[in-house]
Amino acid sequence: MDTGETYLETLTLEDEAGRKHRFHYYILLEHLKLEDFSGESYGIKIEEKETGEIAVVPHVTTRSSVIYQLARTLVEHQVTPCTLMDVIQDWL
Repeated sequence: MDTGETYLETLTLEDEAGRKHRFHYYILLEHLKLEDFSGESYGIKIEEKETGEIAVVPHVTTRSSVIYQLARTLVEHQVTPCTLMDVIQDWL
């Protein structure tokens, strides 16, 4: 199974106490071979450098245009690792 990740963007955000946090956004790629499907599967990863917190949601879609649109929306709405799974579940 081939895998990879593509860096998308980094956001620097401040919390309520004024501490800065850097969030790195990635698009994940996996090549899947199942009984009736063979192709690309895309997911999302968000990593916070200061704490090392990482959230990964693989296999969100098989369409590259959809994952790029979703990733841009996550960046625009400043989604963090702790809320990524809830946002993806609502989106699906």
